[in-house]
Amino acid sequence: MTTPCSAPLATQVRPLTYRLVNSALIFCGQTSRRSQQMLPNQDQSTPKRVWYACYGSNLQRERLMCFIEGGTPEGSAKRNEGCRDKSEPTESRPTSLNFELYFAGRFRRWGNRGLAFIRENPKGRPTLGRMYLITDEQFNDVVMQENESPVSGWRRIPAFDQLVGQREFRLSGNPWYGRLLNIGSEGGYPVLTFTTARADLQANPSPPCEQYVKVIASGIKETYPKMSNDDIVEYLLRAEGLRGKIDPPKIQSWVAEA
Repeated sequence: MTTPCSAPLATQVRPLTYRLVNSALIFCGQTSRRSQQMLPNQDQSTPKRVWYACYGSNLQRERLMCFIEGGTPEGSAKRNEGCRDKSEPTESRPTSLNFELYFAGRFRRWGNRGLAFIRENPKGRPTLGRMYLITDEQFNDVVMQENESPVSGWRRIPAFDQLVGQREFRLSGNPWYGRLLNIGSEGGYPVLTFTTARADLQANPSPPCEQYVKVIASGIKETYPKMSNDDIVEYLLRAEGLRGKIDPPKIQSWVAEA
């Protein structure tokens, strides 16, 4: 069961480019707002597709494929069963998410340490993201696995037409990743992501484990090959939950090894 929240809102998501100015990461091609419009109808004879915009460990393609094909990602304590449709993403590309990155919670599969989430913060800097073009059904199954639910064929996310018509939905039970966000469109496909709606997590940032940081750093290197290790370290150290809780030299070592 899902609960729609707020009025419809559409944004145009553009591929992210960036440049370095005095060691600072400057984002270009940011998401710009536009009026609500209906997305072009997708071919009814083929599976509906969505852009899944991620920002944590799924930046690394190998890790995402554990959710799609099934498998145990390096450093994780739990095997993912995979999606019903195990087809690879049709396409992937970098994108900027106009949300602030932070780490919180204690998740068993990642050493009982914090996970990556995003939240609104007008004063925060954008979050590095990666979009994968997958089917609507695969997105549902990824959401199920991220929330440690079995992939049983049950549809936990809203119907496709609801997804493209509302900005936000809350999943029943308030799970870890229970806040679904429709953040725009690209090429006629909706851009979807998810984060937490749990106040206890937002109020209590906590550091991630070494392997989780390494997987994220590896995914950043894949998605943004021109970024140096120092750029990645600087980016990660901005995130609450990591900043001030893990010594910068340790983060530098983890990023170098990723």
